[in-house]
Amino acid sequence: MQLGRIAQCWSYPVKSMQGRSTDQLRIGTHGVAGDRAHALVDVATDRVLSAKSVPALLEAFADEGRMVLPDGVEVRLDDEDRDAVLSGWLGRDVSVLSLGQSGGRSYEMTFDPPDDDAEYVEIPLPEHGFVDLAPLHVVATATLDACGKARPDLDWDVRRFRPNLLIDHDGGPFAEDAWLGSQLRIGEDCVLAVDQPTVRCAMPLRAQPALGVLPELDRQRELFAAMNDLHQAFPNHLGVYVGVVRPGTVAVGDAVVLEPSG
Repeated sequence: MQLGRIAQCWSYPVKSMQGRSTDQLRIGTHGVAGDRAHALVDVATDRVLSAKSVPALLEAFADEGRMVLPDGVEVRLDDEDRDAVLSGWLGRDVSVLSLGQSGGRSYEMTFDPPDDDAEYVEIPLPEHGFVDLAPLHVVATATLDACGKARPDLDWDVRRFRPNLLIDHDGGPFAEDAWLGSQLRIGEDCVLAVDQPTVRCAMPLRAQPALGVLPELDRQRELFAAMNDLHQAFPNHLGVYVGVVRPGTVAVGDAVVLEPSG
C-alpha cells in the first residue's frame, strides 16, 4: 500500500546541533551517511553531550565539516583549535568525537522533560554512531497536522522532532502506529523496518534559533502534556524509530510503500 511520498529529508551531522534539510539521503546499514557522525564529549565525565541536558547545543548549526556557533563563529572539524573554541563557548572542557568512538559511552536525559531541574539519568549510546537509539527516525505529516489542529496554541514545527524523513501522508493522527512491525519501501532500493514508536525527550520543548528562512522556535514546555493527552495509545510518543533492512538512497518525492515485514 502506498502511504505517500517523502516530503523532507534531514541530517544532523553533529549530535544535538541544528541540522540541514537536503534533497536526498544515502542510507547505509547503520543509518544515514553523515547523520550524527560527530558529537561533543565532556572531558571530565566522558559523557556525550546532548541538548536534552545542554540546551545551548541547539543554538549551533552543523553542516558537513563545520559548525557555526550562535555568535557566527565558524569552527571546522579539522581546525587545530576546534576543541578549545568549543570549550570556550560552552564553558566546560569538551572534545569532538567522530564516528566509531561512541561505543561504551553514554548521554544524560530526564524522564520529566518539562523540568530542567529534574534528575538526569545516564543512557548508553548504541554501538554505531551518536543516535539515541535507532538508525533513523520517521514522522508523518498527518500527525503534525492533526496535532496542530487539536492544539493550535502550540507550535508543531517538524524541526522540534528532528526526523530524518518526513512522509507526506494523510492517514490521520499518529498513523505511524499502524506501521509498527511492517516495512517501508522507499524509492527503488531502500527498505526500512518500523520497529517502535519514538518516545519524546526534552528536545521538542527546547527553543531553537532561526534556520535560514525558517523562524525561531520558542520554548514550549506544554508540548509534553499535549503529547500525553493526544496520543492515548502511546503517551508522549510521536513518530517511529526504524531500522535498515536494505540500504539505498532516498530523495524528496520518492514513493513510500508499506509492506509486510520479511
